[in-house]
Amino acid sequence: MHSPVRLAILGALRRVQATEFGDLQQALGITTPELSRQLSVLQREGMIEIRKVQRHRHTVTQARLSEEGRSRFEDYLEQLHRLAFGE
Repeated sequence: MHSPVRLAILGALRRVQATEFGDLQQALGITTPELSRQLSVLQREGMIEIRKVQRHRHTVTQARLSEEGRSRFEDYLEQLHRLAFGE
């Protein structure tokens, strides 16, 4: 989870229910192979869920934080806040 790209992905997914691969790629400004690689890592770690959805005769890939992923990411952010501000 400590990779800057993975943290950016988790941060983006934290703000939405789910997002499409292309939208996430555009928001983060990373290549298709890099995003695929990072999403695979996060999925293997149980942080995100990926699903294929039909949209107007096309299949799109959607990603969202899993319940476990949301909880773990929130805990991570709390720990960072405590380290940064000593609270």
